[in-house]
Amino acid sequence: MGRKITDGLAVDVVAPAGTFEKGELYRIDGWTGIAMISIAPADTDRLVALEVSKAMWRVKVPAGTAAARGDYLAWTTGAGTKSGATDLAALAAPAAGGVPATAVAKVEGVRNSTGYATIRVLDGA
Repeated sequence: MGRKITDGLAVDVVAPAGTFEKGELYRIDGWTGIAMISIAPADTDRLVALEVSKAMWRVKVPAGTAAARGDYLAWTTGAGTKSGATDLAALAAPAAGGVPATAVAKVEGVRNSTGYATIRVLDGA
């Protein structure tokens, strides 16, 4: 008989070498979500929970990302680990509606002068 393991609001992944900041958007191990802890390069415990719920987050986005409210964000090309602070590109909302196939987040509040935008992580991103 099956049983519920988790509420599914977060998944555990092993972060590769590098720095990961709590509260920022990442793609690690094929999952897109918000890091629930910070990890420094010297840390030996690399396990991090990524929140994948539909909550809205204020996260760093690249300086060149000029997405309007209602537009979408996608990871830049290339495989591997990605950071929302450096590896996102804007996608205009389709005229006919719907969600672009490569979208990982929807913009709820535009990027401000300090480099932060309010986003919602999309299901299946």
